[in-house]
Amino acid sequence: MKKLALFFFLFFYVVDLSAKETVFNNDYTIWKDADILIWTKDSNLVISAKELCFSLKRINPTIGEPKCRIFGEWERDSVASLYGHWLKSNLSPDMTAEHLRARSPEMVQKINDLEDKTVIFLTQKENQLYVALFEELSASPKTVQILPYSNNQIEQGEIIANALFKKKADRRLTKDERKKKAEEPDSYYLETAKHHSWIGVAYGKTQAPLPLTPKSWYKNKLNSRIKSYRNTKDSLSLWNFIEDEAPLTSIYFGRTWYGFIGAEFFYRYSSHKAKIDNTDPIYQELDYWKFSRHEIGLSLVFSKNYQSFSFLQTVPYAFIGFQYSFFNEDISLKEGIETPSRQYETRIKFENAYKGALIGAGTHLIFFKHYGINLKAGIGSRGRMLDSDPSSEAASEPTIIGGSTVDCFASIGIEYYWSIK
Repeated sequence: MKKLALFFFLFFYVVDLSAKETVFNNDYTIWKDADILIWTKDSNLVISAKELCFSLKRINPTIGEPKCRIFGEWERDSVASLYGHWLKSNLSPDMTAEHLRARSPEMVQKINDLEDKTVIFLTQKENQLYVALFEELSASPKTVQILPYSNNQIEQGEIIANALFKKKADRRLTKDERKKKAEEPDSYYLETAKHHSWIGVAYGKTQAPLPLTPKSWYKNKLNSRIKSYRNTKDSLSLWNFIEDEAPLTSIYFGRTWYGFIGAEFFYRYSSHKAKIDNTDPIYQELDYWKFSRHEIGLSLVFSKNYQSFSFLQTVPYAFIGFQYSFFNEDISLKEGIETPSRQYETRIKFENAYKGALIGAGTHLIFFKHYGINLKAGIGSRGRMLDSDPSSEAASEPTIIGGSTVDCFASIGIEYYWSIK
């Protein structure tokens, strides 16, 4: 009967030791002959530095001869005390390392000066013990564990040792080795992908008037109408001939390097009706007349990454680039009209292509590292491609229009992201 009782005691004891919850766990080092500094803001916490060291040696033979003590220096220090009280109040299962980062430069310096010492912060909440482990060169805890709380000092030491100190211990660094390690890139740099890519589709709107600008700037071109298939007061802008406002669809692919500079290739499509003068009787033969705009281009992107929440990354960006615009005419006469008018045959013709520039800004909202929403707005221009000398027969050719055409656009897109080392 005694053996059976002992069996059940040991069974539940082992289960209790393994009953831990990991809030987060980043890589940290266990040093041989470790210096373990116990830091707490709980006045009644049952913890024994001596029993913790005994447990460490029993559980991890590679740890050598550890030294454990209460970290009185930090418990008496005003800067460390403020941070300790803040940790005590804010440790919870949904916290990340970034949330628990020390903000005070003085506190960050204290952590950086630990060298090869290990600090474990302990605080009791209900029947649980929150443990945060700190080591040098990191302003955030390396790991936070939620462990069972015990009123027995021996058992509590066993629980902490099992949770945090079971892996193989490393040899302590010399002064020169520690200096070299301090010069290595931090963990954020090492974990940042060299290439961050995305592909997306977007829908939006394009129009000639820029927001917050006077309507008088656009009055003439927006009110312009085409007479006799070719005549307007001004041919400098395409918006004298076609409707400026239209839905805009785009497909794009982009890539950034180290989360700062990148490039994006895009294709955009919109459809624009010709602005005919309905009072002109010549259009009685016309069924419809519109132009499909196709644009391809490349943008240089400058961005900045912010980890807004554990599941959300916010990436504001600005872009500048160039584009080529192609306008395909789609025109048809009414059914039954076999011979079009002379004006129809000599109607306006757009250039084969227009080149221009664009500039703007936007924000990527990346959820769970792979799924995103893109909010974008900008201004684009397009003008004549003067790559050849004027023809000697230019006077007899159809009018070439669109020397300076500017519009703005705004869109919302859905995206997929992936990273390449």
